[in-house]
Amino acid sequence: MAVDLLRARTILVVDDELPVRLALTRVLGEAGYSVLGTDSGREALELFEKHPIDLVISDHHMPEMSGIDLLKLVRVRHPHVVRIILTGDKDPELTLRSINEGEVYRFIRKPWDNTDLRTMMHFAFETVRLEREKRELLASPEDPAGLEREVTLLAEDELRGR
Repeated sequence: MAVDLLRARTILVVDDELPVRLALTRVLGEAGYSVLGTDSGREALELFEKHPIDLVISDHHMPEMSGIDLLKLVRVRHPHVVRIILTGDKDPELTLRSINEGEVYRFIRKPWDNTDLRTMMHFAFETVRLEREKRELLASPEDPAGLEREVTLLAEDELRGR
């Protein structure tokens, strides 16, 4: 696990608009994340095969493959990757579809607030860490029922900042 802590947390930004990708890459890079970017869902899926990606932020409206369709595939192929949808679309149905079909962690509307974005990334990675710890503990051959209760208590303490 110590080696994992040394690896930069990698975020994949998928948006067909170069200025959006560059802005997100700058903000997230300044926050200490390793950021990959692409303009298509197809290329995003190829990047998953070449790089360890922890979180993906995808625009919804893109040529060839929508953000929801991309995140549905990511959910199936890489279930432990955090998924976030980004859009300028104000359609409330899109929010519901993103949550129900892509099982997104968060929904970000353009234009975003950089401080809110950095805070969201912090909590997303904290969720990743807690889920990883839970999986490791549950994979242990010791008392699984007691471990699950202990993991829940640890997660609650972490979220409360203890």
